[in-house]
Formats: sequence, C-alpha cells, structure tokens
Amino acid sequence: MKVVIVGLPMFTDRLRNGLSEFDAKSKYIRLDTYGSRMDQLKGLYHIPRADCLFSINGTIKKSKAFDLAFKNNVPVVMNWVGTDVVRSIANFKNGDFLQSYIDNAIHLCEVSWIQEELKEIGINAEILNFACFEKRFDTVDIEENNQLTVLSYISETRLEFYGIEAFLNLAQKFPDVQFKIAGAKAESYEPLPSNVKALGWVKDMNAVFDEAHVCMRYTEHDGLSSFILEALARGKQVLYKNAYDHCLHCPDEEGLESQLRKIKGLFDSGSLGINKKGIDFISTEFCKDEIYGNLTKKLKDIAK
Repeated sequence: MKVVIVGLPMFTDRLRNGLSEFDAKSKYIRLDTYGSRMDQLKGLYHIPRADCLFSINGTIKKSKAFDLAFKNNVPVVMNWVGTDVVRSIANFKNGDFLQSYIDNAIHLCEVSWIQEELKEIGINAEILNFACFEKRFDTVDIEENNQLTVLSYISETRLEFYGIEAFLNLAQKFPDVQFKIAGAKAESYEPLPSNVKALGWVKDMNAVFDEAHVCMRYTEHDGLSSFILEALARGKQVLYKNAYDHCLHCPDEEGLESQLRKIKGLFDSGSLGINKKGIDFISTEFCKDEIYGNLTKKLKDIAK
C-alpha cells in the first residue's frame, strides 16, 4: 500500500514515521503541500499513484491536492482536528464550499464533539485516532504538597480563546488554592490575584506537571488536546470544558467551581488520590498497537 500524507506539518512527520515503523511493508510519503513548492511538485507524481491520500486537516474549499486525487480515483481521507471544523462551518454558512468534498471524501475525527459539529455541514465522520501517546511517567504523591494546585496552559497570543477570564474568576473564588499558568507571561494580564503564578513559556513541563494536582482546559473550541492526554497520562484530575473520558466535565463556570470544590474537599480530607483510570485509559487506548493498528487496517480497507 502507498499512502500520501498531507496536512498540518507538526503532525504529518510524526505520523509518517510512526506508520512506516509499524507497517514496514507499506510506503508512507509525507508532503508539505501547504508550504513547500518542491513538495507540491512531488505531489503531481505521487498522489495519482497512491492507494490513498490521507490529510490531517479537513476542508470543503478547493484544494489542488484533493482535486488531483479525485481526478485519478484516489480515495481522499480527511481527518478533522479542530480549527478546520470552525472554518468549514463558516464557509458552509456563506455558501463557499464544494459539495463534492463533503460527499466523496472519507471523513474521520478524533472526538465526539467534533463529530457532532461536522454534522452541521452534512458530514458523518467516523471517530478514529491517528496520534499515539506512549509517554510513561512516575506518578507523584499528590498529597505531598500542602496546597492544592491547579495548572492550565494559556497561549500568550490568544488569552481569551484559552479561557483566561474563567481561569482568573476561578482563582478568585478559591483564594487558598494555588493556580499556575504555563505559556503566557504575567505582564499579559496583570494584575494577577495573589494565588495565581504565571510561568511564561516553559521548556520542560515535567516539574510543572509534577507540582500540580489538577489540570484545567477551558478553551473556546478544541480538538483532542495533547495537554489533556498529558494530564491523564500523569494521573491528574482534569477539569475540561468538553466531555471526555476520565475528565470532569465543566461546560460552564458553574461547573468549574462545583467540580473544583469537590476536588478540594477530597484534598483537604487527604483522600484525593491519583486519576488511575486516566493513566490506564491512555496506556491502553493510545499505544502504538491500538492507534496504528486501527489506522492501518482502515487505510488498507479504503485502499481495497
């Protein structure tokens, strides 16, 4: 089998390398058709000769790579990941889309809420993960710290999108809980409450995760976040705006407050413990055998 992988460069290299190692009998070619003129030219040769074109990023607007595949009867797989869904819903509402992409591509996504959003534009996507997560961590005794600590990642350039307001509101409601922000600098949103510490860009997050009991993610929109996978793999309690396995669902700020209050009660009584179900979930559902095994089976079925 020959598969051409295109799409978001930060994912395509990793996927090509992982699949090539897992399925050595097949050929996986990664092309940066977004930013490399050379790869665009290579695509003219490889795409018509492929058994499948796999894109980490979906679109319902014109794509030269997709058009070339369709013209040569090469199956096109669009794996929708997050922002591409928001963009395509807007295009759909504006009438700026190609119905043939909706009808003729094979659509995949990683999580249920993306699956539901895609239904708004007439796409029935199958949930199938492509990114494996095989990191293993030594669990830290979270009762060692005498102050409950909540960690979140907030981008320096997208404070509102990453939920800075909800994070700071939560910190004000729990003055005896320590809150830490990785990513953005303190100057970006001063003055901070006294119980909030902004770490800025952190090169090595290991120590930061080890010091946290709770991880929080409250973005305006999300795909399958690596921050969530990392937190679960480390056995952290997770406050998440989306409903996901072994996370505490917090669809609004009332939910955030309610769930954190429960966690604090457990912490104060010395019975919080680690999120063992989260650790087990990541180790079984995101290992190479599971992720690459399911994905290669799907691609071979499509290629046939």
